[in-house]
Amino acid sequence: MMRLKFIIRTIGTVLSLFCIAAVHAQTTSKVVFVGKADPKFDGTKIYLYNNITGDNDTATVTKGTWQIERPFTVATRHMLASEAESKKHGGYAPFGILVDAPTTIHIAGDLESFYTAKVSGSKAHDVLNQYFTRMQTKGADEAAVIAQVVAQNKSSFGAAFLLDRYGKAMKPEVALEAYESLSPDVKQSYYGKSAGNQIHGALLSKEGALVANFSLPNENGQKIDFASMKGSYVLLDFWASWCGPCIEEFKTLKEIYGKYKGKSAFEILSISTDKSESAWKNMLKTQQLPWIQLHDSPVENNIAVSRFAVTALPTTFLIDPDGKILAKNLRGEELKAYLVKLFGY
Repeated sequence: MMRLKFIIRTIGTVLSLFCIAAVHAQTTSKVVFVGKADPKFDGTKIYLYNNITGDNDTATVTKGTWQIERPFTVATRHMLASEAESKKHGGYAPFGILVDAPTTIHIAGDLESFYTAKVSGSKAHDVLNQYFTRMQTKGADEAAVIAQVVAQNKSSFGAAFLLDRYGKAMKPEVALEAYESLSPDVKQSYYGKSAGNQIHGALLSKEGALVANFSLPNENGQKIDFASMKGSYVLLDFWASWCGPCIEEFKTLKEIYGKYKGKSAFEILSISTDKSESAWKNMLKTQQLPWIQLHDSPVENNIAVSRFAVTALPTTFLIDPDGKILAKNLRGEELKAYLVKLFGY
């Protein structure tokens, strides 16, 4: 009987410890954003959003402080916005905070210039702060700074974000070396995968590289092979319906298409990166573009990033009849002058 009571007490103790541990895990597996601001901003709303994880939340400044709590699920970048900044400037500058573990993050700064706020408490964001601090040094070489910061933080999610967001400042071969040094779990993070895709895309799309064949659907759902355009100079144009500069550049593209199509071996191939297929098709109806239009996949391994390292729009590549990349990002008058030199008129 005494042995049975001992076993029961032992089981009870174990269960109690398990419950305590479970409660502790529940209360600590979250990210807490604690903000300090001038009390004159009392009543101002602070917004948190994350288009990757779907997180959304709002806080109101009270007695110069505000707080937002979110469950920690995955290493990510949460975006913050201030109502005061939007009212003063008619919009807000992107302000992202890197988070790779449950923690309390402290944010202090002017809510009318929220992106300049000081951030502490996130080890991943500390890596990004290292980059910003070193870039303030006179004569700092961005590529060298990125390489140094990544080398010193190989196991940090912040290093993956740094390569993903700013790695285009590096030569693709150097960026690849930095990427390969990252720990396996960091490579598997959202920004780790994105950085890897972009770096490999940069290697495949540098000037002088041969473009391998790819296939994408046109507005009628018919798959078009890039290889079908071999034998012509091709201006490859990446754009999106929401991109104002892209739409503006169509004026130039229409002009050069009318000038060279049918008179020289010249084609334009536009690839939309729109997530919304309907938005793309609606813009095609509005713009009435006479050259080939294709739609890229919005998934992770899309053509734009994995094959051409597109990080901004519009992005263009001029490709020769053999499929070799001659030049990147020729637009407007510069594009016109290049084609006059190429075709002689």
